[in-house]
Amino acid sequence: MKVAVFGASGMLGFAVCKSVLRRGFKLFVYSNKSRVSISDNLESKPLPFSDDDKITRELFDHWPDAIINCGAISSPDEVNKSIEYAHSVNVLGAYRLASIASHIGARYIHVSTDMVFDGNMSPYRSTDMPNPTSVYGAQKLEAEKKVLSVTEENLVVLRVTLLNGNSPRGRRSPHEKILQALASGSKLTLFDDEIRQPCSVENLADVMVELLERPNLNGLFHWAGSEEISRYNLGLRILERFGINSDQIIRGKMKDNGSNLSKRPSHLSFILEPLVSKVRTQPLSIKQQIQELHVPNELYSWYREFADDPSCYIPRF
Repeated sequence: MKVAVFGASGMLGFAVCKSVLRRGFKLFVYSNKSRVSISDNLESKPLPFSDDDKITRELFDHWPDAIINCGAISSPDEVNKSIEYAHSVNVLGAYRLASIASHIGARYIHVSTDMVFDGNMSPYRSTDMPNPTSVYGAQKLEAEKKVLSVTEENLVVLRVTLLNGNSPRGRRSPHEKILQALASGSKLTLFDDEIRQPCSVENLADVMVELLERPNLNGLFHWAGSEEISRYNLGLRILERFGINSDQIIRGKMKDNGSNLSKRPSHLSFILEPLVSKVRTQPLSIKQQIQELHVPNELYSWYREFADDPSCYIPRF
């Protein structure tokens, strides 16, 4: 199978590329601007969503059997700073790839988000009515509708949750943000009333690659980990994993932190049926996800000096 992956420089895209290679498929890798090394002899090719003609020529030249779209402006704050540009990536880019995939008969996997919901009725089924509270959530919902309008066959829209994992640059996932903040001398405030259902990025990548080989599974599905947890308690579990004292993060509440958080859903979780009973890959517990986490290489020397018990973490070189 020939697989084209877009968004390879992001945490999920990078993990998907690794999973595709483990499966033994031929891989074509694309990122927005910067190149990222996937393996010793493979790096991504810069191909921005704004270049419609180049994307079309590239995919027509290689004629992949499958296209996976992990490309997105996924930070709500970044979306708000540049709404028009974010729309070109999150909506128009996704629709363009879906249309090309349909034209060449390629299977298309598109990644969406739990942020299409308002958080008032968790846990959500994939059939529940969305109600986004942010521009980012609204864009991702618009993208879902456009992608699903292209075809009813050979296409999956997969809504996902907060991702745990190891990003290529060591700055994207919850544990990396905590460690980066501590290394800079800051303490983060994490909320005990902000509930999420975190997902392992490697586990998500594996289920996406499995879906490439399951043409009988089409439509809109949910994927996440097996447990809910507050942002604050997730932070505590991360500090425990790395042998760092729990007083390094501050416990807060969303309701006490002003209007900036007024549109952030407080409770987002998923019902994973029917997908979870139809695939071999199964969601991971918080404990399993935490054990996958690494200290970014650039922070390892700092970590050895800072951690209360650095023996809790043994790096894999």
